[in-house]
Formats: sequence, C-alpha cells, structure tokens
Amino acid sequence: MESKNSCHLLLESFEELEDPRSAQRVKYPLNEIVFLAVTAVISGANEWDEIVDFGQEKLEWLRKYLKYEQGIPAHDTINRVIGMINYRAFEKCFLSWATLGISLPGGVVINLDGKKLRSSATKREQQTAHAQGGKSAVHLVEAWCGAFQMCLAQYKVANKSNEIAAIPVILNWLEIEGCIITIDAIGCQRSIADQIHGKKADYILALKENQEGLYLGVTESFDNLEAELASERYAEQAEQGHGREEKRICRTIPTHELPEWSWADKWAGLKQVVEVYAERKVIASGEFSTEKRYYITSLDCDAVRLNQLIRGHWAIENQLHWAMDVQFGEDASRKRSRNAAANFGLIRRIGLNLLKGYAEKISVGRKMNKCAISDAYREKIIETARSRELGGKPPDT
Repeated sequence: MESKNSCHLLLESFEELEDPRSAQRVKYPLNEIVFLAVTAVISGANEWDEIVDFGQEKLEWLRKYLKYEQGIPAHDTINRVIGMINYRAFEKCFLSWATLGISLPGGVVINLDGKKLRSSATKREQQTAHAQGGKSAVHLVEAWCGAFQMCLAQYKVANKSNEIAAIPVILNWLEIEGCIITIDAIGCQRSIADQIHGKKADYILALKENQEGLYLGVTESFDNLEAELASERYAEQAEQGHGREEKRICRTIPTHELPEWSWADKWAGLKQVVEVYAERKVIASGEFSTEKRYYITSLDCDAVRLNQLIRGHWAIENQLHWAMDVQFGEDASRKRSRNAAANFGLIRRIGLNLLKGYAEKISVGRKMNKCAISDAYREKIIETARSRELGGKPPDT
C-alpha cells in the first residue's frame, strides 16, 4: 500500500466535515477553501484578503493538491464559509488529524488551559450585559503536548467559567493512559480528578480557595511544617533569564499527614500536596516580589521532579498561546462573524502543528517566511511535517 504523506492525512481528516451550504449553490468546494486557508496561514497570511492574494498568486501550486476549477473565491466568500462551519464538527476533525497515529508514551505531560480571543468581540459588546445586546469574546480550552510540540485539541466555550465543562470533554476525547495532566485552579474539581485517575493517568492541579476545606488544610499544614525536611520532600531551583532572577522552593507533604477535616481522602488517587514559593527580581529595576502557590497531585515523585513539572505547565503559554498571539496575530484578530473566530483559531493551530512538526531547527516565524517565499519549502512543511509524530514517539529536543 502506498504510504500517505502529511498533506493526504490532513485532507482525509477533513473529508467528513459537512459543508454548511446548499449543494446546488456550491461553487467553491469546502476542502479547497480550508486547504487554501491553511497553506496561506503557514505562509504568514492573517486576513481574508491576504488569503485571497496568496491563493491567486499560488493557484497553480494549489492545483497540485486539489482542482480549484473555479479559481480562488472572494474574501467575503471565504469569511462567510469559514464562519458557517459547525465548530464542534471542526473540532472533532482537528482532533482526528492531530492525534492520528500518535500513541502518547507514559510520563508525557499534557497541559490544559483556556485562551480568550480578545478581539473576537468589540470592547463595547464585552462590557454590555448579554440581555442588553452584549457579547462575550470567544474563549477556547486547549490541550498542549510539549513533547510533541502539538496542540492536540481545542474546545470552544462561552467564557472562562465554562472551562469546567470543557475540560472533561477534552479528557474524554484523548487517550491519556500513563500521561500527566496539568490544569490550573479552575480544573481543580473532584470530578476531574476522578476522570483522570479513572483513565489511568496522573494529575497536577493548582489549588486555590475554590476548594476551601482542602485549601485551608493544605496551607495550615505547610505553615506548621518543620523547617528541616527529607531531601525528597524539598527542592530549590535558581535561574536567570529574560532580565529576571528567580528562585523557586518546592516542598511536599504526603496526603496522610493532612488533617482529616480537609477531606483529602475524597480525592481519587491523591498522594501529595505541594507548595511552591517563588522569589523574583527584575535585574534592571531591582523590583522584588514573592508568591506562594499550592498544588495537589496523584504523582508519587520527589520535589525536584514536581518543581520541574509545575513550572512546565507554562509551556502552553510560552509555546502555544505566545505563538498564536505574536506569530499568528490571534489576539488582534477581529474575525467576528458567526463561528469565524473559533474556526480560524483551529486553522491557525493546524498551521502551528505543521510548522512545529517540521524538524528544521529554526523559529516558527522563519518557517512562515520561507513558506511565503518558496513553494518547495511549503511542500516540505505540508508533506513531511508529521513524519516524526507518526512513529508514536516524541522528537528529540
């Protein structure tokens, strides 16, 4: 059987996406519009008219993959069609493509976090009550795997408070056995811990006052903790970078040492609670700040490892959200018609996965520039980018 490259896999994954238009009125096939948008985005296009410009200039190249018998649609047609796509169906297609052929090895970390698309509604709409015609900005919950440098899933919710409902859906979608799931405080729910533990995975959940009894029990226990701890329960890490000096002290307490009234035994698989004390100094100004954060985890590992894993949760901010805003212009994007913001967010994430999946060790921005310049380079991105993932092993980084 002939092996299929990344481009064939991408096109096949979206074959089942239902075209929202009447079949009698379709001039430009849906797969042509989506493929055009993806290849334009990896070449640096952000706006609808930029996608049209790319398509018109690269029409003969695009015809190597799809027919494009009617040429390239107008920008308002692309806007309308992308906005009409059912975003839940699009999310499922993205999940099918992003996880195709991947077997997540034991110990791989998956970060779950939310992201607000700030310009997907006007400031006036966001400041006006919904009953008076107001509108919330689009909010996405995402799963990021730093080992594979891939966004594995996206799920649209109404606002940040709805992340609690989205997290179980994403966990149900993914095969997470043996993985480590990290979530911020909004995901610190017994039902979510139950779900992760039930799927034979481990968790690190940020703990705040939303779990009042447990939070008080944990903070009180750390306040009364003896100064000297066994080495496996204490770790200190210092580093300097980005104009700051930082020291992080991690301490752990096994669950059985918490007070009974904290109800720690009601949390599935809970083995340890964690305190991270951080000191930060801005080198230029001398500004100094401190912070304490608390976590619960089902992992039975030492404080050094927990310190690393907790800090690693910010990979979703540094590697996914930062790339979306800085390199793809997502935070400033004003795509607001129907489902356009959420659906174009998925197109951006397809683009990021393709760009990061290509093994050349240069920045995403440089890869986008090379895609804009060179048809041959763009072909390498879409035809070979997933070669490392299909083996089921994370790349060497």
